[in-house]
Amino acid sequence: MRALKVPAALLLLLIAIDSLDANRRKQKDKIVQTTVNICEIGNRDSKVYCYCENSQEINEAIKTECWVFNGGIDKADPLWSSFTSQMNLETLAFNVRSDGGLSFVPNKILRYLRKLKNFSIKFSSINKIESYTFVNISSVQEMTLTKNQITTLNKHAFYNLSNLTILTLDANKIKKIETETFYDLPALQKLFLTSNNVTIIEDGAFRHLVNLLELELDKNNISTLNKECFDGLANLKRLDLRKNKIAVLNSFTFIELWNLQELLLDYNEIYILAQRTFDGLSQLRKLSLSHNKLINLADGLFEGVRGLSALDLRNNKLKRFTIENLRPIYDNLKLQKSYIYLEGNDFDCDCHLAWMHKLRHEAKSIKVRTSLENFLCKFSHSSNTQFTYYEKIDSKSNINGDKLSDDADNIEEFHDENEESFIDEPKKVRGDNDRTLLQIPVELLPCPTEVKSVTDRTYTYPSQNEAKDYRNLIITSSISPIGINISVLLLSLLLLLG
Repeated sequence: MRALKVPAALLLLLIAIDSLDANRRKQKDKIVQTTVNICEIGNRDSKVYCYCENSQEINEAIKTECWVFNGGIDKADPLWSSFTSQMNLETLAFNVRSDGGLSFVPNKILRYLRKLKNFSIKFSSINKIESYTFVNISSVQEMTLTKNQITTLNKHAFYNLSNLTILTLDANKIKKIETETFYDLPALQKLFLTSNNVTIIEDGAFRHLVNLLELELDKNNISTLNKECFDGLANLKRLDLRKNKIAVLNSFTFIELWNLQELLLDYNEIYILAQRTFDGLSQLRKLSLSHNKLINLADGLFEGVRGLSALDLRNNKLKRFTIENLRPIYDNLKLQKSYIYLEGNDFDCDCHLAWMHKLRHEAKSIKVRTSLENFLCKFSHSSNTQFTYYEKIDSKSNINGDKLSDDADNIEEFHDENEESFIDEPKKVRGDNDRTLLQIPVELLPCPTEVKSVTDRTYTYPSQNEAKDYRNLIITSSISPIGINISVLLLSLLLLLG
């Protein structure tokens, strides 16, 4: 009896498998009969052509790129239902090749594609993302809507995209970031809004993006910022605000960004930084303020960013940058992965820059040392006798007596992402009064008498501690005995006057 039961069981199993295969074939045939396989569109009059990777068989394509031609397609076009022929798509991209070719988000097809992870539309004429356009499309992880005509993002436009981690809206015409636009996006980590027309960021516009790590708002028309703009972004690590129209930054502007590590403010119109502008940014490591209109920096500006190790102040209008400005972050600039850029300002070669000699000796970073070695300042005609004397005693040698290349192999480079911004800039022509600061001995750097009556410490003679530092530098430098005698005399006078 047992010998008869085994074949019968196997027979029943084979019958069941055959039945399932038959049902699958019927279902597949049904799909083929009722819809067009989007991977095999051959009609020349079709408004959309899709190119599929992996396989073109029904429900076997993984990645599809579709091109929209022939004057456009509307929401009622039967072509949209053809996407049911490839319901296992993980990547879907639309590229529009004619003006007006696609004026809406075809969100209907997104309901069919339950495995979709990457979705993009480029070059369309879409001008508005309506509320709840993408509601309940939980599988999408990355969405790209670049180079369209989008001007408006309605509230809840991206509502309930529970797995979305990257949202790119670059190169549109978005004017305003409203509160509640980015709502219920618990997984979003990167939001890109580069090259739009953003002028207004409503208070709390990013309030619900509690896990956002990177926000790019560069190349817009933002002129005003306040701390409420960034409410809720406690985990943000990188903020890019380059190439906007910001002129003034008030105290506590970034106070909500407790974990920010990189802040980029290059190519704005900033001429005022309040003393406590950067308060609260205890984790900040990189601050870039090049190509602005800064004339001076308040004492204590960097007190709130004591972890800063990369500072870029190129091409402003700064006239003075003292050890007092630098003191809160001085030790960080000695580290291997650090840099400081001050080129392209209006510095005079005076004693307020004497700290550069000391930092040059102590810095491990090749970027810091190279920057300081190439730093130019203006040596006024009134100091010509001093400079002429220096040229006679040391014009053919480096006063530091060592070469940067000696230990370059042992230094780990610090990658500066902003360097590409300066690649195409013409090199500044060296003026008649420009001198390389480190080629002027510390004891020959004049201390301007006109700043004696100014109460701000930034505009005073060096303190006694500073003078001691300078004296130590002079003693350890390889200069002539005559230079040492002059330096001691000058420093004694400084201490008496101070």
